[in-house]
Amino acid sequence: MDIRKIAVIGSFAAGAALGLAPLAAADPAATDPLIGVVGSEESLLNSLFVSEADLAGVGGDVTGPTATNPFDIITPADIHAVQGTGTTPFDFLVYGVDPSAAGLASDPGSYNVFNGALVEFDDALNVELYSLENNGALMPDATAATDLIGSATTIDNALDLGTATNAADYFWNFGVGDLSGFLQVPLTFLDLPV
Repeated sequence: MDIRKIAVIGSFAAGAALGLAPLAAADPAATDPLIGVVGSEESLLNSLFVSEADLAGVGGDVTGPTATNPFDIITPADIHAVQGTGTTPFDFLVYGVDPSAAGLASDPGSYNVFNGALVEFDDALNVELYSLENNGALMPDATAATDLIGSATTIDNALDLGTATNAADYFWNFGVGDLSGFLQVPLTFLDLPV
């Protein structure tokens, strides 16, 4: 009977060792806990963009993500046919109530959903998540390159504010501004102090 107990305990130990071996071998500094979050955000943005393009009847002009660009985009050669001067169904679905006033992108893609507001809200969330996982630390530039999805200029401006809270507030306020442009309604009551 003791042999059976030893065999059962030994099998649990072997299973645990095999199951946890990848974690033990992984370098904690090299792993990025936000990769799954960022991938989900990009996937949601792509899904919304494709849905909007399909609703506008231009879904066939969408090019999927590539190894260097995780976002769906309008095929560059088709931009002139898909995006007008703020008058096409695509323009209204992506940029909002008054696309001309909101500002049309020269390279429309899933990062423009809701006039770009979702990207800014995602970045605010990612800065806060990183901060929560790292004792309130601000995300370093190397991590920001993979965990933030907005424009390089916006990311630099946010990180230059010096704290995670200020960076997250900056992204949030930028997103509120983009959403205001989408709706053509001032949403300043949602702004956070930076």
